Amino acid sequence: MTVQHPHLSHPKYRPDIDGLRAIAVLAVVAFHAFPAAIKGGFIGVDVFFVISGYLISTIIFENLDRGTFSFAEFYARRIKRIFPSLIIVLVACCVFGWFTLLADEFKQLGKHIAAGAGFLSNFVLWNEAGYFDNSSETKPLLHLWSLGIEEQFYVVWPLLLWLAWKRKFNLLTVAVLVAAISFFLNVKGIKQDVTATFYSPQTRFWELLSGSLLAWFAVYKKGAYKNIVGKLDRLLGLIIYRENQDADGRTLLNVISFIGTFFLVYGFWRINKEFSFPGKWALVPVVGTLLIILAGAGAWINRTILSNKLVVWFGLISFPLYLWHWPLLSFLRMIEVEAPSRNMRIAVVALSIVLSWLTYVLVERPMRFGGHGKAKLAVLVGLMTVVGFAGYNIYIRDGLNFRPIQKQVNNLFPAESRAYELNLGASFRNYYGNPDAKKPIVLVIGDSYATNWGVALGHTVNLDAYDVVNVSYLGCSVSLESGRIVAKSTAEKHDKNCSAFGSFLNDSSVINNATALMLVSHRPFEYAANTFRFDVIKFLVNKNPKIDVFVFGNYFQLNPVDFPSCEKLMVKAKKGAEVCLKYASYPVQGKKIESEAFFPKDMNFSYIDFGQAVCPAQNATCPSSYDGVPFMTDWNHLTSAFLIHYLPDVFKKNEALKKFVR
Repeated sequence: MTVQHPHLSHPKYRPDIDGLRAIAVLAVVAFHAFPAAIKGGFIGVDVFFVISGYLISTIIFENLDRGTFSFAEFYARRIKRIFPSLIIVLVACCVFGWFTLLADEFKQLGKHIAAGAGFLSNFVLWNEAGYFDNSSETKPLLHLWSLGIEEQFYVVWPLLLWLAWKRKFNLLTVAVLVAAISFFLNVKGIKQDVTATFYSPQTRFWELLSGSLLAWFAVYKKGAYKNIVGKLDRLLGLIIYRENQDADGRTLLNVISFIGTFFLVYGFWRINKEFSFPGKWALVPVVGTLLIILAGAGAWINRTILSNKLVVWFGLISFPLYLWHWPLLSFLRMIEVEAPSRNMRIAVVALSIVLSWLTYVLVERPMRFGGHGKAKLAVLVGLMTVVGFAGYNIYIRDGLNFRPIQKQVNNLFPAESRAYELNLGASFRNYYGNPDAKKPIVLVIGDSYATNWGVALGHTVNLDAYDVVNVSYLGCSVSLESGRIVAKSTAEKHDKNCSAFGSFLNDSSVINNATALMLVSHRPFEYAANTFRFDVIKFLVNKNPKIDVFVFGNYFQLNPVDFPSCEKLMVKAKKGAEVCLKYASYPVQGKKIESEAFFPKDMNFSYIDFGQAVCPAQNATCPSSYDGVPFMTDWNHLTSAFLIHYLPDVFKKNEALKKFVR
């Protein structure tokens, strides 16, 4: 079918609804670019939900009533409406990410591209982090969660209405029942899991269904309440005006529109990311939007403000603007070493408006309207499929680390020094020395931190007098249960190795032959939060009462949200490893003195503050690399090369440790 006008698919086009779209998208853009200025701007998405539910349900109700509803036509229109702009933005993100993102960042982007192409972003993001978490700033396609909700609604709702219509059920009853269940799940879920409730379709559908309820009355009960409207209008006229007014409904509709506007303004001002949202608070934007739509195009606010040509223009480009603005802001945040300035964010918002207009004029309208409908559909579906598979390929291939920018990172490490990091393997146990010589053993135990420390100790300890056994595995959390050490992983795929790690500590005779136990793990100095480690150490000491225990503190570390790794910071800042120290912080040691009281008096316990030993002043002159190798492999793990160079001096300066040095 050939369509000649962009609004023929909506027989009763209302410019004020496009104006309402403009308010919604501008609120979202303002929140993302200037969150302190409009703290509740994110509720613009809820405004979109209500509008979508209203318009889509109006189309379905009218066509069901006429017997002209077609799933093929319905989804063809959805595809031509949504796919063109989305494909352009997904491809642009992929291309830009190729040149600017490092492997793990590009891998995540690939996953989100695939999820966006499949309209499953809300489920993928649900399993990662909350919408308002700091890490969300580095997800260029974070905003596609709402598109996933809408498309899932478009799959379920038309089918449910069609089945109900065929069975001659009351469509209003169906809409009320489903909306009530969804709202109940929303209110209940917000108390149990805010992230799940935010992203779940079943806890969000009620917002779209509220628009469906309004659509039902607009289609089936229009004009049915003229007497009530007339009486309310006359009453309001007496309250508001000095002279009698015609009871034509305008006063009532103006009041309804003003109340709806108040709800939205209040929501933008009052609601913020600290609220448990959606929950009951989502009623504010939902009710506000419903009232504005209910007021009709003739209400003063709708006619004067929302139907203003500039406002309507923003409404027409609202979809591409929603798609463009966040990737641009997110990429800016990722490529900038520091938070982007206000002027930079203003420039990015301006660029997103320009790109949105170009996308609307050059891509969206030509694909939506005009001839060759079937050919366009085939092209759009084919392109979206290709984009989705491309994103998935990026994800399963670990971000394509052969790209030029990743090579810059790889080149930060000279090959001979990097070999320490590359040859560690996945084994939970590494042996340094001669196991047949039956020498005293220096036993190193810990999580991923201990891996590189074990390598360094293998170069630091005098292997003519001692052997070094490093027992560690990434992400293993140890505890004492029923008299045995139990090791579990934070990631299921590592559970097998963690189990072997725990079994070794329980059963190996290496404990009995150890003269020293060195504990290296994530934040070992925060004993008040990690008292479970005391029980493990006591268990090992009971097996060998003569063993000396040493606990190592770490060095400087970056904020993982702002700077996921020292390498990335160096590449993006185009500076050496000293830039990492500029943005790093020295870990707080916590309650070290109190913690020592937890240990038995006969336990030889020593705490070695590695950072203090290497860099007493703890300032920008601290060592940041050795032999061209940065001091960190990521945001907090020290490199083996750095430790190999500096650890011997730490041992020599410590009375209890110097006996182990070569």
